[in-house]
Amino acid sequence: MKILVTDASIFIDLYDCDAYDSFFKLPYEIITTYQVWHELDPEQHRVLNKWVESEKLTILKIEEDFVAKTAGKGLSKSLSVADLSVWFACDSKGDILLTSDGTLRKMARRHGMDTHGLLWIFKEFVDHKTLTAAMAVDKLEIVFNQNIYYRSDQKLIKAFEEMKRQLKSGN
Repeated sequence: MKILVTDASIFIDLYDCDAYDSFFKLPYEIITTYQVWHELDPEQHRVLNKWVESEKLTILKIEEDFVAKTAGKGLSKSLSVADLSVWFACDSKGDILLTSDGTLRKMARRHGMDTHGLLWIFKEFVDHKTLTAAMAVDKLEIVFNQNIYYRSDQKLIKAFEEMKRQLKSGN
């Protein structure tokens, strides 16, 4: 089973549109790190604990010296400790890094990691029938309407509009 290493931005977006149920029904092993866990708020912890307890979400405790181990890899200095932790976890354990963070995604791709964002996740929801196409579009609309960064990213908006068109046409 493929492993998805998930950062805080993905958990926050999925929380905002109430899509955790669909996410944890996907046919992947889903992991994150303690550093990411600590970026989430208490309400997100409360909701996510259901999947931690059912072992659908694994929270990795990675080596304490992971920051030092990522030094010299040409990673952006703007990456947070939590970003570095998921980069390190994906580099050593994961198949796919999930993030909405543009800098982290660029660094991961530069190092040959398979990485995807929110649109890919919602396409997976539809492909694996954890959401209908209409529900996926509705939930994505919620996230896009709440997130000023998404609304200001013309490339992302264009990709979202194309995805909506494809989902509505059944392709």
